[in-house]
Amino acid sequence: MPRVTAVIPAHNGAAFIGTAIRSVLAQTCTDLEVLVADDGSSDETVAIVESFGAPVRLIRVRHGNTQATRNAAIAASDSEFVGLLDQDDTWWPQKLERQLALMDADRALGLCYTDTRGVDPAGQELSERHNPLQVPQDQTDALGRLLRVNIMAASTVLLRRSVLTRVGTFDPAYHLAGDWDLWLRLAEEAPIAAVPQVLIDYCWHGGNLSHGRIAILAEGIAVQETALERIARHPRWSTDARLQTYLPAARRKLAARCSEVGLLYARAGRRAEALTWHGRALRLAPWTPRAWSRWARAFLGRRTEAGS
Repeated sequence: MPRVTAVIPAHNGAAFIGTAIRSVLAQTCTDLEVLVADDGSSDETVAIVESFGAPVRLIRVRHGNTQATRNAAIAASDSEFVGLLDQDDTWWPQKLERQLALMDADRALGLCYTDTRGVDPAGQELSERHNPLQVPQDQTDALGRLLRVNIMAASTVLLRRSVLTRVGTFDPAYHLAGDWDLWLRLAEEAPIAAVPQVLIDYCWHGGNLSHGRIAILAEGIAVQETALERIARHPRWSTDARLQTYLPAARRKLAARCSEVGLLYARAGRRAEALTWHGRALRLAPWTPRAWSRWARAFLGRRTEAGS
């Protein structure tokens, strides 16, 4: 049994998949396997994967859903750790070594992530795509940060299987925000940590933006709302005084997302949907002038100007 399984969900990834696999095989930690779950590719993805041989394995699925595809790969492996890697990203050689050192030093840790470098398909750095890494102080701080925003890229994440078994895998109902949902559920039950170093290249290309902004925001809102409801019922976190200090910022961020959805609907001329989303934003943050301004414009049917 390998210590780490690198799980790569793939779909028509022939342009990238070979580079992703080679980045795993180049790790300084060698007790690993690569498990590619191909979801109905019609290009050369399967042939490229099969050309590697052991320790690269291929399974074929028909899900049309990244989260379900990841789950199939996790279920088909039995390693102590699961490392996530998207087909168009690459790991730096010492990624696993540095993460395993942290996970071995603290057996309670359920998840470890790293900083990223944004690159274009040619591997050239895109400095404007770099967001400062958020490094949590402890479990409470990690959960509080995650209740506001997703603080990690999936390709940076190393998961301890024993903790994953406790909290469950990805929820396929979330096509676009399933990773954030899993991080939140895991952070409720176990500490998480970050290696404050760039250890992956995150590739930016047209496919990153293939989903509409409204769909992305709506899923994020659903994940955040569900997490806040879960926290309100949680036997530990519902009474944790320190975590409560994070909740106002989380609710303000949730309101801002609802307001942005309302703005996008208003720009599309869909007044009823705009008013519904602006109303949700105002219920969450009633003292926000911008939210009231957006609601008024939608109510009066005025054309919403860009950047409002």
